[in-house]
Amino acid sequence: MPAGDLARSVLRGFDVDEVAGCVNGTATFVLDRVADGADLAEAVAEAQRAGIAEADPSQDLSGGDAATKLRLISALLWGWDPARTRAETEPIAQLPDVPAGHRLRQVARARRDEPGVVRVVLSAEPEGSPLGSLRGPEKAVRYDCGEAGQVTVSGGRSSPRGAALAMIKDTLGAVLEATTGFR
Repeated sequence: MPAGDLARSVLRGFDVDEVAGCVNGTATFVLDRVADGADLAEAVAEAQRAGIAEADPSQDLSGGDAATKLRLISALLWGWDPARTRAETEPIAQLPDVPAGHRLRQVARARRDEPGVVRVVLSAEPEGSPLGSLRGPEKAVRYDCGEAGQVTVSGGRSSPRGAALAMIKDTLGAVLEATTGFR
């Protein structure tokens, strides 16, 4: 995940107060299709046909996958133990009304001043914001860095090819770190 690379390297030395993001492309895709008029089951089936959603999308819809990704990012940012980090999740099920000019998003969030807690909620995000402007299976993560402002990384789509490329990138990164002595 490029957002993890950013947390691990570029943001070292910044006082990151909060991290929030749409880190599950299946959730973003499904919520967009529901906003376009599909029912939830149709949207999930379309995501599965497109290779975006897994055969069992329950972790995507429950917020479990997003919570796991935020646990890992929180570990990189603040040294939290992912196994001990508690997740509070709101599933994609009964969808609330969304005000005009907003898009419903599954937003995973953690705050430095609430150690060991990750929350995943359905949130109406302004369409012009980094999270509200995502379309289809796109992802984005926003880091609130206090006096340094906000840093957002976006892009990347959930797909079998994207997952394979990320695995290759992570493998190469691990090998290069092991051979250069950097840890």
